[in-house]
Amino acid sequence: MFEQTPTWLPYRLRNWLDQRRIERSVGRIHWTRPYKAAPPDRAALEVHMLLCRRDLYVGLVAIKSLLRYGDERLAVTFSDDGTLTEQERRSVSNHVPGSRWLSWPTQDEAIDAAFDSRPNLRDLYHSDYAPVCKLVHAMAMPRCERVVVLDPDTAFFKRPETILNWSAGDDAFGWYLHDHQDETTAVPAEAQEAFGMLEAELASDSRPWTLDRRLFNSGLLVFRPDRLSLDVAEQYLAWRPSLDAKYKTGRSAIWFGDWTPEQTCYHVMFALAQPASRPLGDDYHLGGEAGHVFNHFLRHYLVRKSTQDRLRGLVDEL
Repeated sequence: MFEQTPTWLPYRLRNWLDQRRIERSVGRIHWTRPYKAAPPDRAALEVHMLLCRRDLYVGLVAIKSLLRYGDERLAVTFSDDGTLTEQERRSVSNHVPGSRWLSWPTQDEAIDAAFDSRPNLRDLYHSDYAPVCKLVHAMAMPRCERVVVLDPDTAFFKRPETILNWSAGDDAFGWYLHDHQDETTAVPAEAQEAFGMLEAELASDSRPWTLDRRLFNSGLLVFRPDRLSLDVAEQYLAWRPSLDAKYKTGRSAIWFGDWTPEQTCYHVMFALAQPASRPLGDDYHLGGEAGHVFNHFLRHYLVRKSTQDRLRGLVDEL
């Protein structure tokens, strides 16, 4: 079998075949036992995951791969991007009993309060940009003091001691996922220049910029919502339209393009948080390489046979 679907195939056919291969590799997740979510008043932390129909199968693998280590002390909130049917939501709830569902957009006083004096954040939430749920729901409607934001195209292969130890302690700093590429070559000069302007705009002596990494990734974030500020996200969203188009296209679009405002909002919030945020490090990996506690595969690696074989083995463990 090909490592991945041949690129010479038409895009629609290739995408359909990729999806079928992914779902076949993890389809047995529906035969695994339920993993209970903890009531929030007894939970050490709450896991937030945005789900869509395409990521339904892998999302179940991701959340169960974490819950198996949680000793039934992890609360769970799923946000539906609007593509799931009631039957699909019930199926997920059967796999994760006790989990909470939030729709998008959600009508709630806490959501309304989050948009007070934050018109740019409000407009983004009421646009067609679903990833904003990862930001607004986790920050405005947490049920625990400590939160994990987890993407569905991820998996835990070993016990995440860093996260579980943090959840049981009293540390106030947050943890963030990052790519392990060499930033001197992976980050283009235009992005570095834009970040320099952004730091000058947002940072101050009383609120210094403390996150030097540019390859920040929001596929796994661990934090206390009371230590981050949506005002910082609003400031970024207000500043971004003034940025020259050259910073929003090409390689710099990874940070400043139209498809990453949620991630960059979190980036600046973590960069200005006090106490300073910490990188999760080598055990938490972006990509498909084996041997790590955690992988965020992204679509690029999720469509590969080697990744699908690993996930098939993980489902067998679950």
